Amino acid sequence: MKNSLGHFCALIMIVALLLSSGCGSKKEEVVVATIGDEKVTLTDFNERIDNLPARYRVAVRRRKQEYMNDLINDILLYQEAVRKNLHKDEEVQKVIVEARKKILIARLLKDEVDSAINITPEEMEDFYNSNRDRYMTPEILRVSHILVPTYEQAEIITKELDGGVSFEAVARAKSVDPTAQQGGDVGYFPKGQLMTEFDNACSQLEVGQISGPVKTKLGYHIIKLTDRKPPELRPIEQVSQDVEARLRIKKRQVIFNELLERLRGETVIVINEEVMAPSAGAAESEKEQ
Repeated sequence: MKNSLGHFCALIMIVALLLSSGCGSKKEEVVVATIGDEKVTLTDFNERIDNLPARYRVAVRRRKQEYMNDLINDILLYQEAVRKNLHKDEEVQKVIVEARKKILIARLLKDEVDSAINITPEEMEDFYNSNRDRYMTPEILRVSHILVPTYEQAEIITKELDGGVSFEAVARAKSVDPTAQQGGDVGYFPKGQLMTEFDNACSQLEVGQISGPVKTKLGYHIIKLTDRKPPELRPIEQVSQDVEARLRIKKRQVIFNELLERLRGETVIVINEEVMAPSAGAAESEKEQ
């Protein structure tokens, strides 16, 4: 309970500190709210909104009063935490120190790693050409089907179709599926999207060919493949965001590893291997698992 409360207070404190940074430091600013001794200026308020993730900004700008109320609540809670000297609590201090480390590390990585990433059009094209399979559209099928409850009914219909009866006419007359109104036409769908048994049967047909009875949990289907569109390579313009994102991940890892390698090379690191060795009890526990 104490740990949870400590972490919670620390988080509130960190949020409030971030929210309050810059308040009262601007001259001749319009003050939009005063909470005790705390002043929130219009510029500072708008900057906080601008610093929100993009997906939240539009909604917050439309509901500024609600955002202001949330901001006031945070400041009130922070002020109360300070009045109760929670910022001096040993556990809170430890959490703040760890949070500070994480914030500084994040800023370092932003400056030293993320800002160093440069992706050229040539690199994007090379990655695209080397990963064409990733950017292929799936095979697209179009089928019509007749659905009946029993295998016996499906056999009778199969014989009728073999005798030259119109597939669409039989579908309208005997299929219990809603597609009966369209002569059984399911429309286009990517391969692998429908029920496994149905999809497998479709894959084995040539355009214009009709299957025998195919059982699924819905009943028995007679399937006619009416069209097939083979996979196509999507233009690089359509997948450029994915290409760039994947290249960025790869480059980020390389630059990150180079940064760590440099820091380790510049720093004397001594590890007490004896202390770090697993204890006998821990080793036995690992064997049992």
